[in-house]
Amino acid sequence: MTLKLISLDCPSCGSTLHGEGLDTIFFCEHCGDAAILGENGLELAEGSALVPAPGRHAELWKPAWLIEADVKVGDRVRAGGGRSEGWQARRMFIIPAFVTPLGDLTRLARALSEKKSSTAEVPREPIHGGTLAIEDAVTLIRHILIGDEVRRSDMLASVRVDIEIVANRLVALPFERTGDGTRCAITGVTVRVEG
Repeated sequence: MTLKLISLDCPSCGSTLHGEGLDTIFFCEHCGDAAILGENGLELAEGSALVPAPGRHAELWKPAWLIEADVKVGDRVRAGGGRSEGWQARRMFIIPAFVTPLGDLTRLARALSEKKSSTAEVPREPIHGGTLAIEDAVTLIRHILIGDEVRRSDMLASVRVDIEIVANRLVALPFERTGDGTRCAITGVTVRVEG
């Protein structure tokens, strides 16, 4: 067994990065830059923050992926064998990158991806819990798209979904603490968040 120690210093400014046990996504509390832990150490990543909706404020920040992708849905086969029209489009998705139950993750990702939010500089506050790799974020996008297709009224038997990433970056998501969970300060969706 080979053990490789990796310095958790910001690749941009050199400050020590803080995280939780399984974190692979980091935001520097000093300069605000984002980094991803890869096989060869920390790699800088493009990052920004999403602005809370009017009347809401951020008490807690969590990481997410903002992914622009070309989506093609085809080979739609209805129950009974008939085919129906597919579609293709360029879409934006915001996929939470922290640990939360799959149902919460899906509801929040769907709501965030449908809501328009402006971006700002990353806050110089702790942003921890980033454990979802970009590949897993794409898998969740596929899950959401297939769910959308299944809910259509034509009794779908099978479908093919192709996703090609055009661009991606990390974003900090604002949350408010509530008595029954943690509420997204953009969408109002409440989720269970560790940490």
